[in-house]
Amino acid sequence: MADVTIAQPGLNQGGTDALARYLKVFAGETITAFERASVTNGRHIVRSIASGKSAQFPVFGRATAAYLKSGKSLDDLRENIPGEEKIIQIDGLLTTSQLISDLDEALSHFDVRGEYSRQMGEALAYAADGAVLAEIAKMVVANKENITGLGKGEILKGTLAGEDIGVTQKMGLKLVEMLLNVKTKMSENYVPANDRYVFMTPTGVNALVASLVAINHDYGAVATITEGNVLRVAGFDIIETPHLTRGGAAVNEGVIQGAGHVFPADYVDNTVFIAAHRTAVGTVKLKDLAIERARRAEYQADMLVASYAMGHGGLRPEAAYMGTISSSL
Repeated sequence: MADVTIAQPGLNQGGTDALARYLKVFAGETITAFERASVTNGRHIVRSIASGKSAQFPVFGRATAAYLKSGKSLDDLRENIPGEEKIIQIDGLLTTSQLISDLDEALSHFDVRGEYSRQMGEALAYAADGAVLAEIAKMVVANKENITGLGKGEILKGTLAGEDIGVTQKMGLKLVEMLLNVKTKMSENYVPANDRYVFMTPTGVNALVASLVAINHDYGAVATITEGNVLRVAGFDIIETPHLTRGGAAVNEGVIQGAGHVFPADYVDNTVFIAAHRTAVGTVKLKDLAIERARRAEYQADMLVASYAMGHGGLRPEAAYMGTISSSL
């Protein structure tokens, strides 16, 4: 018996897919880039200004003490407290935008505007993170004191055999050793014990977990092998930072002053962590992060714009350190 001809309402003329014209049901989910949360927000000094191109941060040295001999005057013993200042400049207006056509938005059956707005806000937050971390690194590399006697940071350079660099127990143990050295050096510089942070690459964080020391409560550490995270080691809050050496936004003619925030090139590939106290670096904020919508009638489209005007700079070199791991071969 010959095959019976069955109607195929889902078939396009000239096509072969019998289901081509049937409705594609929206599943309610869109695939988007993973969210990138800011890691420096709340972990450094932020100062807002109503107007102006920069902000001043006074720096004070330490007072001295001396015994007073009977009959002598304090005028003969008195020493002034040394002072200095750090100026942080506003870089310019950092922006990101998207132009969404009315037609494209009408054709789409998923939310475009909300996702674009979130991604734009994250892009600016990500750039701010990179700028703050780059300024800490630049201050450490400069190897200078604000005021003589206050101290300065240091680059701790660890070496391992090539096969031990990565998520290994040996690298984790080396990082614990380096963090203990940083803790010692910070305390010697009278850096307060609270509000100490370590921004570390994912490789470094997982090496800490692999070392087992980070999850050993006998060492006073706070971590779990179940979640694979490390919260505190040697008095430092550990913050996993995939963009540790990325630096700030690319420098172009939109930068009104300053040279941008570029991570020191010689340390991009081997820096594993940056350790700093909350007061080590500052941000001056003239215009906070804002997202706005503007109608572009000539294009029959809506423009989404996110922007902020900030500046970033190092303040206390004695409270900033870097850790690098290189191959010994």
